[in-house]
Amino acid sequence: MKRHRSRLALLCAAATLVAVGPAAATPDDRPHLYQVHAPLGTEQALFAGGFDVVEHREGDDLFVLGDSTTGAALDRAGFAATLDQVLPDPPEAADADTFYGGYRTVGAHERHLDQVAREHPDLATVVDYGDSWLKTRNRGGHDLRAICITRKRPGDCALSPDAPKPRFFVMGQLHSRELTTGEIAWRWIDHLVGGTDPAVATLLDTTEFWVVPIANPDGVDNVQRGGDSPISHRKNGNDTDLQGTTCGTASHSHPGVDLNRNTGSNWGLQNASEQQCDQNYRGSAPESEPETRALEALWRSLYRDRRAADPAQAAPTDTTGLVLSLHSYGNYVLFPWSGGAPDRRTGNDAALRDLAQELAGLAGPGWQYGQSGQVLYSASGTTDDWVYDDLGVASFVWEVGPAPEEACGGFFPAHSCQDGFFWPKALPMLLHAARHTAAPYAPVPEPPTQCATRVDDTDVPVVTRTPPVTVNLTVTGCQGDARSASRVEVHFKNLSGSVITLDLIAPDGTSYRLRHQLVSTLPDPGGSFTVDLSRESRNGTWQLRVHNAIWVGTGVLDRWSLSL
Repeated sequence: MKRHRSRLALLCAAATLVAVGPAAATPDDRPHLYQVHAPLGTEQALFAGGFDVVEHREGDDLFVLGDSTTGAALDRAGFAATLDQVLPDPPEAADADTFYGGYRTVGAHERHLDQVAREHPDLATVVDYGDSWLKTRNRGGHDLRAICITRKRPGDCALSPDAPKPRFFVMGQLHSRELTTGEIAWRWIDHLVGGTDPAVATLLDTTEFWVVPIANPDGVDNVQRGGDSPISHRKNGNDTDLQGTTCGTASHSHPGVDLNRNTGSNWGLQNASEQQCDQNYRGSAPESEPETRALEALWRSLYRDRRAADPAQAAPTDTTGLVLSLHSYGNYVLFPWSGGAPDRRTGNDAALRDLAQELAGLAGPGWQYGQSGQVLYSASGTTDDWVYDDLGVASFVWEVGPAPEEACGGFFPAHSCQDGFFWPKALPMLLHAARHTAAPYAPVPEPPTQCATRVDDTDVPVVTRTPPVTVNLTVTGCQGDARSASRVEVHFKNLSGSVITLDLIAPDGTSYRLRHQLVSTLPDPGGSFTVDLSRESRNGTWQLRVHNAIWVGTGVLDRWSLSL
């Protein structure tokens, strides 16, 4: 029964997940959502069959978008699938600047870049790095645009791999229907030039920040045409009819090339279709698309080639730079290899894995990290593989956002989720990644010996009360500030049904939210938390604040610890 309710919740949220074009569809052609049993390693038949597999896994299940014939096709492919519901047709609506409650159009993003550069000439430079597919055909389209942000000195923001500062590159909406990614990029740009964050002020002196908020503008144009029900277009604008057939307009069958299957790294190996209408169509050849070629040329102009001659060997530990591609959804931090043999590891696997673990910890509960084939599914021709494969530069994919049945989940969360839900998670991750841009493969320093983990194992009753339970831990004899990847461990015992909120209070009174209203029946709903405490001095009295919101809640705070 619980599983059934979960599927119903998924459908309610997914009613805005997919959409067909503005013309009214017949009932048989309207989008359908299926839940499919596909354990890790068995999902390749889904991609080979041309199914639109969304970027989320729930245990052994994946989710597929399709129409009324998709269920039978899944059965023929040997997959057990459950049809949840036929989804409604969307209205057609859009304006010049925003759609779907406030998401920015391509034009708004372009004007935003120009405005930032105009208002902050000492920090920002806009770069035209190529043309979209439609523009190369003189059919409209867009310039491909990036912005470089740093406190400018001679040589900064030049298209040269020998620039004096390391470079942190963030890219949004390579898959055009993943709206949250473009919004995070917008806010990241504003945060960098906003002048209110002292941590950013320091980073601007030492780091170049490159942002491509819309990597697939032709595709985003298609998405925003749906107005209040965005069209679920994933690929670029390439509508060349390579197969002698015509693609549809539904989410599971439309023209274009999947730009995250089109690079030359591991091209065509896994889960990359040869069929043009499929969602993961890889293109007619590696780098067939102008958007792909332009991105690769831009990366080669920004980063030195540090890749070892032997692919099994690591890039040097002094390699600089970090490239991040934002996707949604699923709450994953992924790193190479995405394609190739599932057990294949890069030479820099340990460093990539450690940093991914820290980033997932900063995002909060429910985030996973690993190679794509370990936690989601394998994918070939991806940008993260190419950056590492060609240049040896650290590269990551963040799949941002929970499943559609959860608040703010899916491809099309309410725009109101951006400020209060997504941005507070994304900002600490972005700042932590930025701090590692100068040396992403360098070993993470341990805290000084005299500042080893401090533990308070005094049993403290935890019952509902106002104010919440607060316990102290005093740190003395340490030098300097805490780490950006400090760790907090919290453990309970004999806790009954609870709704737990945890906060860490620094000696200067700054509050860091560890967990917000976790609903749990576990006797120990605590855990380990990674927190950016780099603005805080190690020494002083730290506080853990525990609030159990259930009036019948009882139990004991067993112990808690700090690793600063």
